[in-house]
Amino acid sequence: MSIKVPPEYPRYIKKGQFKSYDPIKVSKWTEEIVCKYVDGEQWRKYTSFYGAGVYRGISTAAVVGCNLRCFFCWSPLSRDFPERYGTYYSPKEVCENLAKVARKYGFRKARLSCGEPTIGRDHLLKVLEYVERCDYIKLFILETNGILMGLDRDYVRDVLKFSKVYVRISLKAGTPEAFTWKTGAIPQAFELPFKTIEYFVEEGAWGRFHVAVMSDPRIMSKEERVALLEKLYSIDPKLLRLIEEEVVDPYDTTLFRLKEAGVELDWSLWRSWFS
Repeated sequence: MSIKVPPEYPRYIKKGQFKSYDPIKVSKWTEEIVCKYVDGEQWRKYTSFYGAGVYRGISTAAVVGCNLRCFFCWSPLSRDFPERYGTYYSPKEVCENLAKVARKYGFRKARLSCGEPTIGRDHLLKVLEYVERCDYIKLFILETNGILMGLDRDYVRDVLKFSKVYVRISLKAGTPEAFTWKTGAIPQAFELPFKTIEYFVEEGAWGRFHVAVMSDPRIMSKEERVALLEKLYSIDPKLLRLIEEEVVDPYDTTLFRLKEAGVELDWSLWRSWFS
């Protein structure tokens, strides 16, 4: 099947040659590339199913495609060129593969990673239905950038219907300007992840989510960090106790994207943090 990709589809941030984009449009384009309907059911492209050491061991399905272009992203190039990678899987096949990997390694947790899982809403919700009925998987961690959930509170409600789901909402920046610099997306989209967090708070979903922040001091100033914390505090002060701090790691794909974006980081500082 030939997949048509719009000529303006963003790949990765390239210094002096990149135009900011609307992540909502990119979400729709990406869904058309990585999803298809088979007998009324939405299937999605994945590149692999594997066991990962994070979260003390978790079964992982590598989705194809994302709606942001963060220059610090570690995901494989399937993020940037989704038409070139992956195989379509049904929701049932995804759950079965996750359970198979989990049994192999003795894990009881599962996730979708390497892209944005909320692209392809019908597919994701169906995967969650199968996971809910899977006795072996006890916890499903939904890692999201919050862009699409911020558009639709019902999406948040639909996800929260599943008792096994725990959501990790990843914030990329603390100001609209920094958001555009780091992700390439238009500054108007900056508010969407915070709207998602607001919805989770208003739904009373404490204990069902937390906030991850790319707060690496090499790409986040003290002023930006304060702005981000103040924004979270304005939603609910308790959020400040639910923050997971992240730093940029030197994966090959990350180093490539940093170089293309013209961003240089001091890796000696990184080594000192983990030595």
